[in-house]
Formats: sequence, structure tokens, C-alpha cells
Amino acid sequence: MKTTDQYAVDTDMDGVLFTARLATVGVLLLAALCAPRETSERAFRLLDLMKDNPEPPPPAPAPSARRRAQQGGR
Repeated sequence: MKTTDQYAVDTDMDGVLFTARLATVGVLLLAALCAPRETSERAFRLLDLMKDNPEPPPPAPAPSARRRAQQGGR
């Protein structure tokens, strides 16, 4: 029976995926810093989308001065 080393295959695939992601980020950084303004803005948006952590939720709107006054504030 011929067996393959599953961990070696996973390690090779991890290396390929890491290299592809690194190349993508490199091209996007180059475009973001050296390309015309419109392309640069698009590249920065793509880099934002590639972040591993999600965007934080937007802050809750502050109550208006009128609403605070009605609630008994200053």
C-alpha cells in the first residue's frame, strides 16, 4: 500500500497560499502607493477588505441637545 504524508501536503499547500497572499498584498501596496489617485483609493479599499478582523460597528449616534434638554439634562 502506498501512503502519502498528509502533513507534508498540508504544509506545501500552506506555503503556496501564503506566497499567493503575500504577492497579492505586495501588488496592492504597490498600487496603493504608486498608482494614480483613483487606483490608489481602490487598492486601499481592497486592503481594508482583506483584513482578518471584522470592522467594528459604527458608534451609536449621540442624543441631540434638544433630547437631552427634554430628559432633564442641562
